[in-house]
Amino acid sequence: MNTVWRTSLSLTALLMVVLLGTACGASGSPASPTLPDASTAVAGPTPEAIAAAKAYSTSMGGQTFLVLHRGQVLDESYTNGGSADRVQLLASATKGFTGMLGAIAAADGLFDLDEPVAQRAITEWRSDPMKSRITYRHLLTMTSGLRELNDLSGWLDYLPAPVDYPGGSTFVYSGDPNIFGLALERRLGGEAVVDYLARRLLQPLGITSLRWATNFADGRPNLSGSAYVTARDWAKFGEFVRLTMASRWTGPSILPRAFFDQVFTGNPAHPAYGFYWWLKKPVPTALAATIDANNKRQYSQQIKPIVDQPMIPDDFVMAKGAYGQQLYVIPSLELTVVRNGPAERNTFADVEFLTRLLTGFRR
Repeated sequence: MNTVWRTSLSLTALLMVVLLGTACGASGSPASPTLPDASTAVAGPTPEAIAAAKAYSTSMGGQTFLVLHRGQVLDESYTNGGSADRVQLLASATKGFTGMLGAIAAADGLFDLDEPVAQRAITEWRSDPMKSRITYRHLLTMTSGLRELNDLSGWLDYLPAPVDYPGGSTFVYSGDPNIFGLALERRLGGEAVVDYLARRLLQPLGITSLRWATNFADGRPNLSGSAYVTARDWAKFGEFVRLTMASRWTGPSILPRAFFDQVFTGNPAHPAYGFYWWLKKPVPTALAATIDANNKRQYSQQIKPIVDQPMIPDDFVMAKGAYGQQLYVIPSLELTVVRNGPAERNTFADVEFLTRLLTGFRR
């Protein structure tokens, strides 16, 4: 199935219409106006570039392809079993929601980002000289220094992880998002983390499809990688990020800008990584080698090709998951792009896709 969604309203405007309850015609049914496609645009990706990027994505098993410029949907296509109503695997791109939730919780006063989590949440760590110094910021940036553990049955199982490095000193791609989930749960005082996420982020943005398809044995969600969502709903999140970064968000107030910006700020241990979001920021050669050595060459494979590509603007940010689950946001180009792929293929390359999409870009 291959479709192009045409509507005269931007996705952001559609979100506002839904929230305000004004998207009904005289009959009470939702209005269905049409949108100009890429061939009528005077700026943004060219029709040829969109076609080239879509062809590459499809050849790599792509199931969703959604390109927005200035909030207008230029192309929305579904192939290889994808569909507009299908919730798609996010894998590690789930962390994009988790990182934003961390900033929201800090803005809500549930904790200070530089507060040790042992102080008021993970009290089991108070007597440990190393773990007692791990802060919320460390957990949200994968710099807790804890060793990666696998095949666990719940959030509590992460707590005995050995400390390999002092908190804040070293990037290790690990189970930190789920330790953060446990700390947040304890600070919420009874509200489930998934309910807090829905109340503070999903519902204000009109995101209704997000599902937690894989929970731990203890019933808690895997905040590192178990969310599923439709391409359209993921694009709503991307548009919120794009417009807020550009200081143009006019929707519901979700968090102050100072806290939002923390999500997209690198750290000394990994300048190209924020609160679980990938950033186009240079990383010194020696530090890059350390990151690669500790994370199975993750820097070289995940973000270095983007950092090295001059066609991609410096304000590029990305939520990225295995098997080609990508949410790209480029505020300076007014672009939001969603791409999902099947779980059995992991050959999709960001730079191959992005250079095709940005070739001949019209400003």
